[in-house]
Amino acid sequence: MSELDEFVRKYKHQIDRGIKEELEKRLAEVKDISPQLVSVVLAMSELAAGGKRMRGLLTILGYELAGGKDEKEIVKAAVVMELFHLGLLIQDDVMDRDELRRGVKTIHVRYPDLHLGEAVANCVGDLTFGWGMEIISKLNIQSSKVVAAMSVWGKYFARVGYGQILDVMKVADQTTLLNILALKSGEYSCVLPLLMGATLGGAQAELLDKLTRYGMELGWVFQLRDDWLADFGESQKTGKPVGNDRREGKKTLATMYGREKLEEEIVWHTKRARVEAGEEKMLLALVEWAGTREN
Repeated sequence: MSELDEFVRKYKHQIDRGIKEELEKRLAEVKDISPQLVSVVLAMSELAAGGKRMRGLLTILGYELAGGKDEKEIVKAAVVMELFHLGLLIQDDVMDRDELRRGVKTIHVRYPDLHLGEAVANCVGDLTFGWGMEIISKLNIQSSKVVAAMSVWGKYFARVGYGQILDVMKVADQTTLLNILALKSGEYSCVLPLLMGATLGGAQAELLDKLTRYGMELGWVFQLRDDWLADFGESQKTGKPVGNDRREGKKTLATMYGREKLEEEIVWHTKRARVEAGEEKMLLALVEWAGTREN
C-alpha cells in the first residue's frame, strides 16, 4: 500500500465520522425549533454521504507538512472544509439546475414550488458556512493560528464567489473560462485547504508560498483530468454519461482544447506541480493520482 493510500485510509473515515456527528448534533439542535428544519438537515445528511473528501484530506496534509501534531483538532478543521464544500455544492446545484447529487435528490427539487426550493437551498448552503466558523473558532489550537486560518478562509470564500458569478453568467471567452477554473478548482479546491491546514499548523511564509504554487498546479491537473474524463472517460468508471458537455454545447477545457491539447496540458501542469512538490512524497503522489485517476 502506498503512502498516499495509507494517509487516505487513516483519515477519510475520521472525516466521514466527523461530518456524521456534526449533522446529528445539528439535527438535535433544530428539533427544538421546527419539524420543517428537521427535514432539511436530514436531506443534508443524505447529500453529505460519499465523496472523495479531497479538501478535508488536503487540510490535514497541509497541517502535517507545517509540523502540526494534534490529530483530533485538525480533523475538525477538515470537517469544516467538507461542510463548506457541501454548502457550495447545494448552492451550485441551484445555479446549474441539477436534480441529482451523489444519486439523491438535490435540495431545491424536493419542494413543489421552485422559488421556495431554490430559496431554501441557498439558505441551507449558508448554514454550513455558519457552522464552519463556529467549529473553527472553538478549535483547541493557539488563537493566533485560528484567527489567521479564518482570514485564509474568508479570502478564498470570496474568491470562489467571484468564480461562481462568472460561471453563472456563462461568459464563453477563453480568458474568463480559465479565470473561473483557477478560482474554483485551483484556489478553492486545493490552495484553500492546504493553506488552512498549514496555517493552523503554524507554517512560515516559505511553506505557505510553496503550497500556494503547488496547490494551483494540482488544481489545474485535477480539473483538466476531470474534463478529460467527462469527454473521453468510461461511464462504468466515472458513474456519469460521457460526452454530455460536448452534446450540450458547454464550454470546457476538453471542448475548447480537444483531446491532444488537453493531454499536453495535463502533462505540463503535472511537471510544474512536481517541481513545486520537491521531495515531498505525498505531494508528488497526489499530483500523479490527480492526473491519472479514472473517476
